[in-house]
Amino acid sequence: MNHLRAIVFDLDGTLIHSKIDFMKMKQRMIKILEENGISEGVLTPKETTVVTLEKTEKLWDRAGKPEKERIEVRSQLNEVMNEEELDVIPRITEVEGAAAALRDLKEMGYKLAILTRSHYAYAVEALEKIEVHEHFEVILGRDETPRPKPYPEALGYTVKLLGLKMDEIVFVGDNRIDFQSAENSGCSFIGVRTGSRHRDPWGGQEPEVQIESVAKLPEYMQGLNSN
Repeated sequence: MNHLRAIVFDLDGTLIHSKIDFMKMKQRMIKILEENGISEGVLTPKETTVVTLEKTEKLWDRAGKPEKERIEVRSQLNEVMNEEELDVIPRITEVEGAAAALRDLKEMGYKLAILTRSHYAYAVEALEKIEVHEHFEVILGRDETPRPKPYPEALGYTVKLLGLKMDEIVFVGDNRIDFQSAENSGCSFIGVRTGSRHRDPWGGQEPEVQIESVAKLPEYMQGLNSN
């Protein structure tokens, strides 16, 4: 990875600690979906929003739900996610050492980007809160890419905006969606252990490269460059 020119970061659990109530968010989303034709009990808040939305689209395909109606429901779901995310902005804290690490990485000459499944406004406000917003050339939320993580279009679009190739970036994240996104896109990945305290945040297949937190990333990148 010593040919890398840019680092793309996940946000929650990677650069910041947030208190988003994902269970409440998913329950609200499922309620809306059940009010719009999805049978009760088919969807569960125990699954990720990625899985919930994929299941929903497949069920809509089978039912022949018109695209106009889908757009209206998707808008309602987005509004729920936006509300739950923006609500926690005052309680966001920096992953210890993240701001200093980002400054160091910029000084080392790396381009920096954010790729998150959160809303763009939430991402910007979170980065401003921990005073690192100015370090990023690109900030992309779930609606700013053709399809969000873990679909390959997300990192593909990020790389395009950076003016680079996929093998010139590394993606840094804290969970299996981030790991899958890197694998699906064919780019390098570095896992950090500052996110979910779930026993298996990687979904049964751990990434080859893991560090304790982004605070250790400048040291790791320096080691690559010295090889």
